[in-house]
Amino acid sequence: MVSYLAIAILSVGLLSGSPQAPQWEASYGKALKATRSENSPLLVVLDKPDSDEARLEPELLAEDTVSGDDTKLLRPYRLCHVDVTTKYGRRVAKAFRAKRFPHVAIIDKTGSKVIFRKSGKIEAKEWEQILERHKSGDRTLAKAVSRSSYKPSEGLSHQPVSRPYCPNCQRNSF
Repeated sequence: MVSYLAIAILSVGLLSGSPQAPQWEASYGKALKATRSENSPLLVVLDKPDSDEARLEPELLAEDTVSGDDTKLLRPYRLCHVDVTTKYGRRVAKAFRAKRFPHVAIIDKTGSKVIFRKSGKIEAKEWEQILERHKSGDRTLAKAVSRSSYKPSEGLSHQPVSRPYCPNCQRNSF
């Protein structure tokens, strides 16, 4: 009896120590609600699973890909995978304005802003970079842009901008 109990405890300990396969939600609404309550980013994949051209490679969605352990890459995210061949899937695709598939979107950890989107095939290396870049679920802040060069300015100093000459709009600066 004691040996059965010891084996059961050992089995539970070994199972809890092994990485779990990623759990993909089929309902965008449920996944979004969970994202908002857990404060984690949401990874949404919209595709046609039966089409080689319009689906994300199954290896990228699986437990064991890219660098050998994709669960580390997927762990920070709530996961949502929607089949766009269904009526529900078409409604979700329309909400994302997705016309080409596969379509991938990442929603920030508050569940209110899409911080990344891409339609079309994604290679394994690019997939890894995308997941790594957006795992925090934070929105990127906009940088100040210089009026004359349209490049990000170093500081936010307010320097006067000279106005270009316009014969129709001459103004006295007195």
